[in-house]
Amino acid sequence: MYVNDKIKNTYRVPQPEGRGAYIRLDQNENPDGLPKWLFDAAMEKVTPEYLAIYPEETAPTAKYAEMLGLQRENVTFTAGSTVGMGYIIKVFGEPGKDILCVTPSFAMYEVYAKMIGMNVKQLRYEKDFSYKVENTLNAIQESTGIVVLVNPNMPVGNVYAKEDIVRIIEKARENDAAVIIDEAYYYFYDETSVDLIKKYDNVFVLRTFSKMLSMPSLRLGVVMSSAENIRCINNYKPHYTVNSIALLFAEAIVENHERLLSELKAQYTEGKEYVTGALAENGYETLPSEGCYICIKPKHKTSREVTDLLEENGILILCGKDGLTGWLRLTIAHKKYMEIFMDALLRLDR
Repeated sequence: MYVNDKIKNTYRVPQPEGRGAYIRLDQNENPDGLPKWLFDAAMEKVTPEYLAIYPEETAPTAKYAEMLGLQRENVTFTAGSTVGMGYIIKVFGEPGKDILCVTPSFAMYEVYAKMIGMNVKQLRYEKDFSYKVENTLNAIQESTGIVVLVNPNMPVGNVYAKEDIVRIIEKARENDAAVIIDEAYYYFYDETSVDLIKKYDNVFVLRTFSKMLSMPSLRLGVVMSSAENIRCINNYKPHYTVNSIALLFAEAIVENHERLLSELKAQYTEGKEYVTGALAENGYETLPSEGCYICIKPKHKTSREVTDLLEENGILILCGKDGLTGWLRLTIAHKKYMEIFMDALLRLDR
């Protein structure tokens, strides 16, 4: 029986499960989820009759687009932004061409690119984890098909200045290459490139409802681009891939956007100020980050030892690997969780 060799030979690591009983500070989730008032308002509309009809995306898509100053034709929802990036690569990625990715970063770009036969060109940080935008600019050439900018980049947390993003877009356009700007962590940084899709037809912006908006289980993401690019993605995208409850929550979030963001950002800011201050006060080396995560260098034990000891104490964090070997990556959350983490870290890393 035929099997696509590129998919058959792709190396994939299963995602961790059984995490519900832990304090989860390993996958950039909000452990408390959405505020109860918004959850209750959305769930009031979930009835047997509501679940008995196929999902309808037009109204929530239009409301979301209007909130961002876009037309409905510039936006399509996807089952998580991870699926959205797959759509872009599968529709606009040319086999045999290069995809440029900073490393370390989100691994699925490399996975999708290899599945369609693109060449992955990994661009590396400096030793101090700064990143030179000239590395990307110099790498863009005739063989380039897609350039990926995760802004802020995960797991390090660096960001790209708007003027540098424009330079990259313009050089990519000269070489007939697309630029994906992944804004999964936009709400923690508040600088966006959404306006650039109105000027450049080679730009795609991704967002997710999984991070600040706190509903990863519903799998909802957004792709934004020119109307023609979105039409092509919708040609590829199967019908009814975004479920009705996710769309219901999307509408509730748009309708209550200002109040919701005010509450969630206040919690996040308080947690970030506490944990960054506590780490500095106790002499821990950290990397500057504009995302909802921070990389920490243990002082006495290895990163693997600290990660395992924290798990034994009911706390999950990420143990760095590849370019972040020797570091811990902590999800920044409500102050109450940051206090529990710091108490455990100081007790265990000695």
